[in-house]
Amino acid sequence: MTFDYDAIVIGAGTGGLAAGIALKQGGKKYLILDKKEEIGVPVRSTGAVSMEWVKKIGMPTDPNIVRSLIKSIWFRTDTGKNISLKYEHPVGLVYDFTTYEKFLSKEMAGDLDIRMKTRVTSVEGNEVTTDGETLTAKHIVMAAGPQSTFGEKLSRDNVLVAYEEVRELPKREDYEMILWFSDKAPGGYFWDFADTDSTRKIGVCYYPKTQAKPKDVLSEFTKNFPEVDGKLVSTIAHQIPLGAPLETVVRENRLYVGDMVNAVLNTTAGGLQGAFWSGMAAGRAIVNDNPSLYQGTWDSDIRPWLMKHHELHRRMNKNGAKSIGRLMTMAKFMPKSMQKKVFGGL
Repeated sequence: MTFDYDAIVIGAGTGGLAAGIALKQGGKKYLILDKKEEIGVPVRSTGAVSMEWVKKIGMPTDPNIVRSLIKSIWFRTDTGKNISLKYEHPVGLVYDFTTYEKFLSKEMAGDLDIRMKTRVTSVEGNEVTTDGETLTAKHIVMAAGPQSTFGEKLSRDNVLVAYEEVRELPKREDYEMILWFSDKAPGGYFWDFADTDSTRKIGVCYYPKTQAKPKDVLSEFTKNFPEVDGKLVSTIAHQIPLGAPLETVVRENRLYVGDMVNAVLNTTAGGLQGAFWSGMAAGRAIVNDNPSLYQGTWDSDIRPWLMKHHELHRRMNKNGAKSIGRLMTMAKFMPKSMQKKVFGGL
């Protein structure tokens, strides 16, 4: 049977773009489809990632897409527990999310073949139907995100709500990143990230166990910290799947990546690393015309890494902020080098 494409990728987020990079580098004929009008918009991430995993899986570090580098972190609870860590070299970075995704679409492998403003209405076998035509492909990469009708419905019990405000604030001289663990943000935390020399990212992620609006949850907590009170520049809000990573990521000719398979670091609610890694692995498997290679990489490398964070998140949040406090108390007895390794790799 002759197909229009070797692969069609549904979704032009980090996972879909990473798959496209691997497909282009492998010389495959592919097409990425997305209903959005613009790559990287709307913003769906704080952009903060661990440098350990940036290096491990080959994520880009071009200075033009990095808003700030993280060399000092302060972990705190609202019960007074804290861990302060400072590093000689950056342990993390904060992407400018929009320019980061545009970089993936244009710079890492040259211009990717992307068709924006295209809604996929159905996927049946090797056929992908949009609101304008029907296309065929031997393989289909499902990278449509956590709310896609083509994936499993997310349970409200396993979804974090994330809300962030970029505020006009001067650059801090002490910490680029502060994380407050509080029962006012169950299962998550409040954050204060470095952004530019004149702005900072102030936000919260948590299990939505009440009907309170995320903006109000953030405001209620941060009113106790006048140093983060600044003029509002912009906001983002999105949902983060926080269940265990799925076991099966390949179903017949479909390869599922990113949030669609819960490729999220549960400890930090970070999805960029898992999306990039799973997207690249899926694309490389298609280049080899062997989707089972992706399932193998998922089983041997990606899922165990995600499960480690999933189990740690469960232990950390078993009894709310008290559990986090106990972890910090235990960490106080670790050598500083061990503290830095454990907390810096989150």
